[in-house]
Amino acid sequence: MGRITEKIESDEGDLAFMTLAETVAKRIDCSVLEELIAYGVTDFCIAPGKRNSSFVSLLKHESSLNVYYFNDERCAAFFALGRSRRSLRPTAVIVTSGTAVAHLLPAAMEAYYTHVPLVLLTADRPRNYRGTNAPQSAEQPGIFGQYAPCQLDVADGEPVDLSSWDRCRPLHLNVCLEEPKTLTNESQLIKGPLYSMGDRVDEGQLKRIGEELDLFLHRCRFPFVTVGTLRADAREAVAKFLLNLCAPVYLEAVSGLREDRRLATLSISCVDKLWHYVQKANYPIDGVLRIGGAPTPRYWRDLEEREGKIQVFSINEEPYSCLSWGPIACAPLKPFFGQYQPGYSIASEKFAAWKAFDRELGRHLQGLYAEEPAAEPSLIHALSNLIPQEASLFLGNSLPIRYWNMAASRSHLHNQIWASRGLNGIDGQLSTFFGLSRTQEDNWAILGDLTALHDLGGWWILPQLDKLRAKVVVVNNGGGRIFQRMQLDKEIQNEHSIGFQPLAALWEIPYQRWTHVPDKISEQAQLLIELVPNEEATKRFWDKFGALG
Repeated sequence: MGRITEKIESDEGDLAFMTLAETVAKRIDCSVLEELIAYGVTDFCIAPGKRNSSFVSLLKHESSLNVYYFNDERCAAFFALGRSRRSLRPTAVIVTSGTAVAHLLPAAMEAYYTHVPLVLLTADRPRNYRGTNAPQSAEQPGIFGQYAPCQLDVADGEPVDLSSWDRCRPLHLNVCLEEPKTLTNESQLIKGPLYSMGDRVDEGQLKRIGEELDLFLHRCRFPFVTVGTLRADAREAVAKFLLNLCAPVYLEAVSGLREDRRLATLSISCVDKLWHYVQKANYPIDGVLRIGGAPTPRYWRDLEEREGKIQVFSINEEPYSCLSWGPIACAPLKPFFGQYQPGYSIASEKFAAWKAFDRELGRHLQGLYAEEPAAEPSLIHALSNLIPQEASLFLGNSLPIRYWNMAASRSHLHNQIWASRGLNGIDGQLSTFFGLSRTQEDNWAILGDLTALHDLGGWWILPQLDKLRAKVVVVNNGGGRIFQRMQLDKEIQNEHSIGFQPLAALWEIPYQRWTHVPDKISEQAQLLIELVPNEEATKRFWDKFGALG
């Protein structure tokens, strides 16, 4: 374990240097930080308050650590979530007591369903304040329920033992502190070993999963594969499996395989009305194999109504079937698909008619991009050709993901695409994007207007991210238009007439308003782009596209 050496005021009023061994009975905050560092935490996101001020004092001079400050606990938590996803190491978010703790729940839920080791470090008043209704006192232990599988409630003089934490899902550390004291020195926190969310390979389990997958595939005459979020190190193994299986496959952008040219003959690109398309093409899907994260297209939700009619088999590193029915095999994807060989392959003639129809739809889409350049899908298509291929791209949330999957260019490759698809809706998307961003590369985000409005405080961190090159595209279509095509009530669409130039002015961010996508990108390092589609053009686009299908 690392050591903290700091200058603390003694009982006699003198300043004395004391080590952890000498102060552990008094300084639980020191013990907590040392334990976290020993478990690989190097990034700390703090929403400062009086109750957690001792953590601020301990961390603010630590050049070996990354410390970020926020005025919004929710933004801090989602930023930490993004940092952990990028680094594959735990990141801690530190908040004060009381209602501040509740703002961490959305990020904890997202982290739980995506196996991110988010550390929720909540300062608390002494235990004897609980149930008294004293200011800033709440029943904080257990507040995150199942979304923090490992929970510790610790106070001065008590051990901090994290051995039960698997470093794969959220940890809640509730720390009961006496009245904060002012610390005057620059302490030295020593890094411990860095733990990653490593794969735990059980060869016997992998073999059993392979046998179950064999049985599933042999029962299917018309299988279909859908591939969601994949870790970068698993993509090649999954691609080789798909090439051996030779089944039709839908590759989401977050899989990193969407533009893989080797898979072009297997890839289905148009799934807006999948079940209608396969009926028309005489390919009655009787089995769906899901690989990777939660699927975003509508066809996956429609499976809920097909229980007993279609088989489903899911395999992913997270133990969620993403359906109310259907088995899930939980395994590290790289070693599993690196050694698994399907017992047979699908004859390409089986889905030749579907593939021909899919290509016809693709050609029709290309024509519509030219006919209706101001429509939303057309703007996303043009934007995909503008964003540099080497850029890191964050899609947040449902409509940008679906439009990108459908309309993004397949010749202009983007292999570094991120999205929050564990549980999350529009919560904390901008903050997650900034957490994922790196200073040594171009970073782009495409957000819906309601998503951007929901995370107005997310811009707070930007001045602390030195030399960050970040462009945020807000698709402002006046509300939640994803619900418009579902013909839901207008109230659900949250219609509005808000423009984003005042927001850019508030945060002093360079701003541009686009009704079309220009030929060149602004050289400004940071930019808020308000992308405004034409509502009538978007309606015409979908009417014309629907006429073909």
